Amino acid sequence: MVCLTLFCCSGRVAGQTINEQVVSALEKNDHGVLVSCFHTMVYLQIPGYSGNFSQSQASVIVKRFLADHPVGSVSIAREGDRTDGSRYALGELVTGGKKYRLYFVTREAEGKQKVFLFQIMER
Repeated sequence: MVCLTLFCCSGRVAGQTINEQVVSALEKNDHGVLVSCFHTMVYLQIPGYSGNFSQSQASVIVKRFLADHPVGSVSIAREGDRTDGSRYALGELVTGGKKYRLYFVTREAEGKQKVFLFQIMER
């Protein structure tokens, strides 16, 4: 279990890209795996929270959001490269009949793809 956590978000795990890992963690309501994909500092925008947070602060925020809004489905509509060399994913997150816009940005840090920006915004 510890080994799995250590290698979770290194870019590819068992054939999964970091985007697939993020989606899978959300679908499973697994805040631990999701937050392990975050960089040590992440810009987080989730209803009620907005700003730069440490990974441990982000863990508390994401855990609370997922507990209050269990995820029903996640879909990625578009992925691509940004001009600064990072990558983005844009999609939709559905929780108990409520739809949210999902957007996150990843880039390489210390040889691994990490999430630097993570947004869940009400539609």
